[in-house]
Amino acid sequence: MASSNASNDFSLEGKSALVVGAEHSVGRAAAVTLAEAGAKIVLASQEPGTDKQIKEVAKLVNAAGVKPLIRVQSASMRADLSATADFTAKQLGALDILVNTLDTPAYGPAEASDDTTFDKVMENNLKTVWMSCQEGARVMLTRGGGVIVNVTSVLAERGVPNAALYCAAKAAVLNLTRALALEWARKGIRVNAIQAGWLDDESSPANKNDEFSKNLLKYLPDNRLVKPEELGGALLYLCSPAAGFVTGESIAVDGGLRARV
Repeated sequence: MASSNASNDFSLEGKSALVVGAEHSVGRAAAVTLAEAGAKIVLASQEPGTDKQIKEVAKLVNAAGVKPLIRVQSASMRADLSATADFTAKQLGALDILVNTLDTPAYGPAEASDDTTFDKVMENNLKTVWMSCQEGARVMLTRGGGVIVNVTSVLAERGVPNAALYCAAKAAVLNLTRALALEWARKGIRVNAIQAGWLDDESSPANKNDEFSKNLLKYLPDNRLVKPEELGGALLYLCSPAAGFVTGESIAVDGGLRARV
């Protein structure tokens, strides 16, 4: 049954949101979506040295009517994540929403991957998310709860050659999301995930004009890649009061890719 206050169900007016990995195309889309819904925003980077990219995102958030705060940090450093979570709560008055758009693509033959490669892929795609969830929840638990959304990939449930470790890390994020949702359900924290399809952005291997990208496009149901901003609707839903009883779930925004055999 539709709510008599349907527009309010999707409003984030007065909410405080932290986007980690804001320099990425998905982080940019997430920040703009949340700002357009009325949330106050802190933009935090995944990697240091991304000041220019973060400032470009800040301009877009400003254009959406919200003046964001910026934290250039390293998401692989727990001290940075902890300080950013505390900064958000102090400067914005709360940490209501945490969106993790942490991602470092990694491709290569399995037999050529050594232990150093393993550690790097897992740290950049799993450990960072784990620590960010922990530090965000630490703040949320002192204030009665909140919402966490982890953006992962359809490769969490679908394997591709030459991406074994990346697929494994993304799958781990998906099940981490489910487990944390169960653990924190009675403490007021909802935890959900978005599985992004092959993205149409500058870092995507699907955008290279080579045999892989051509074959991939033929395989995709809509014969095109996912635009980062197309994740916005699912993100807004999961962060909003409309999803107040939704936790431990994932929404795939992939143009039907997972429906294929």
